[in-house]
Amino acid sequence: MSRRLASAALAIMWVLAIAVALAAARYFLDPVPLLLRAQALALARHPEWVLLHIACGVVAILAGPFQFFASLRTLHPAVHRATGYLYLAAIFLGGCAGLRLSPDTAQFVAEGLSDQTPFELVGMAPSALGFAPNARYEASQFVLVVLGFAGLALAWIVTSAAALVRARQRRFADHQAWMTRSYSLTFAAVTVRLMSAPLLVVTQNPVVAITLTFWSWVLNLMVAEWLLRRGQPKRVLA
Repeated sequence: MSRRLASAALAIMWVLAIAVALAAARYFLDPVPLLLRAQALALARHPEWVLLHIACGVVAILAGPFQFFASLRTLHPAVHRATGYLYLAAIFLGGCAGLRLSPDTAQFVAEGLSDQTPFELVGMAPSALGFAPNARYEASQFVLVVLGFAGLALAWIVTSAAALVRARQRRFADHQAWMTRSYSLTFAAVTVRLMSAPLLVVTQNPVVAITLTFWSWVLNLMVAEWLLRRGQPKRVLA
């Protein structure tokens, strides 16, 4: 990958990460603006867990990229370690919150898809994305969504724990590889938001589209592995 292309990819990653972090930060305003039905339900049912998950996600998605700056590792190792521990702590706490929230994810998704308000706001017919008029969805249709969300939370914790263990063992090349995998899962916060609308357009089936959206983190992990096998994660991310 050329240096110019790598720099462009890094810039896009930063812009998307900051955009998602700013959008998520609105949950800490009072009142919370632009809440849809599913989001309001989640916040009402589990306010502490939702806010913990969001706060940790914001910290992780913003702190993670600093781990891949070679100059920071070389010139300011103490800052590199501090941001690394902050990133890992955010993931362990945020991942545990995600596991706690995952059993209710199906209900939140069903409520969200049954809400026609977003279509009214943008003036779009629900049928354009495969929604039947006045369609109602049940939580039982989204069992795979629960598994996808829980799987992401668990993989997030496991890859980050592996990165920490490798660092403590001073196996720094392996540490960087596991941090790459970990941040690819952190970046799922971006890809989930980017993929939902295209999948709805392509599949014209809300149940299939949202289920695939919640499993899109697998694609992130595949891209990370591809970069690692090419031996270019430093040039892409540093």
